Amino acid sequence: MKAGSIIGAAVSSMALAWTVAQQAQVKPDAVNERTETKVSESHKNGKYKRMTETFTDKVLVARKEEVSVKDNGQVDYVFVKLFRDGEMTYASTLYKSENRTIRSYYHRGKMIVEEGDEDGDGFFETMFLFDAKEQPVQAFSTRKDGTVTQFSKEKLAELKKSFPRFQE
Repeated sequence: MKAGSIIGAAVSSMALAWTVAQQAQVKPDAVNERTETKVSESHKNGKYKRMTETFTDKVLVARKEEVSVKDNGQVDYVFVKLFRDGEMTYASTLYKSENRTIRSYYHRGKMIVEEGDEDGDGFFETMFLFDAKEQPVQAFSTRKDGTVTQFSKEKLAELKKSFPRFQE
């Protein structure tokens, strides 16, 4: 056998061994995890809705709904929800015409924090904390310089009144 053939065979064997070694380093869970995305559209009562759902191992992990209230090709609202183990952990609503976004965080099926970007600049100016009955108990204003201030008692009382479905 010529030296060139031996070197070529050795290089090929090392390349194959390296490839096999790299595959062995992949986490078994990552290989078994399967992600699937389903998209559906509907036109009902003069509204259009496009829903995109993402499943990992057949369990819903994300849902995005784009809604046109006049079915005119213009999206008016975008709703995003994230799930873990069947429970919603995050929700976001983009009001396109108002250029405003509200996002909420959940724990054990209950909303605990809500943030608001009131002017559409991507910075969330308000934050609300909720109790176990999903009643707002604290509210804060934030500024881009990092300053955080509490709502006044009066402004907090006004906020609480704006959540009538939670009033006892």
